[in-house]
Amino acid sequence: MKRKGRLAIGMACCLGLAGCATQYQSAGLTGGHTDSIGPGHLQRFDFSGNGYSEPAKIKVFALYRAAEAAQAQSKPYFVMYDSLLSAAFNRPSPMPRVGTIGGKPWAYAFVRFSETPITGGLETTAVLKLYAEAVKSPVPSPSSSPR
Repeated sequence: MKRKGRLAIGMACCLGLAGCATQYQSAGLTGGHTDSIGPGHLQRFDFSGNGYSEPAKIKVFALYRAAEAAQAQSKPYFVMYDSLLSAAFNRPSPMPRVGTIGGKPWAYAFVRFSETPITGGLETTAVLKLYAEAVKSPVPSPSSSPR
C-alpha cells in the first residue's frame, strides 16, 4: 500500500511540474532562450515554450532576452527584425515573430545593437524596465511597445 501511495505522490508531482508554463530561463526541457551569432552583424534570439505557454508571453521573453544581451554588450539601443528579409530591407519590428513548432509557441528575432538611436529601434533600458515584472508574471502583455 505504501508503494502505491508513493507512486501516486510521485506522479502528482511530475504532472504538476509538467503542467507549468515555461519560465524565463536558458533553454531546457520545458523551453527557454537560445542565442546565436549571425548572419553578418545580426544576432538571433529565440525563445521556445511548452504546450502550456502563452504565445504572447513567449514573445515578451524573446524581446526581453534581446534587451538583456544589448545591456551585456553595453549597447543602449537595438533594432529588431522579425525575419532576414526584413533585415535585408531594413524593416524593423517592435516585437519578435511568434509561431508554433509541434503545437508549442516559439518566438524569434534578428537583432542589431547600436551605440546611437536607430529609426524603428528600441532603447535597451526602456525594454528592460517595461518588461522586468512581465518576465516574472504569469501573463505579460506585449500591448505597448517601448521606444
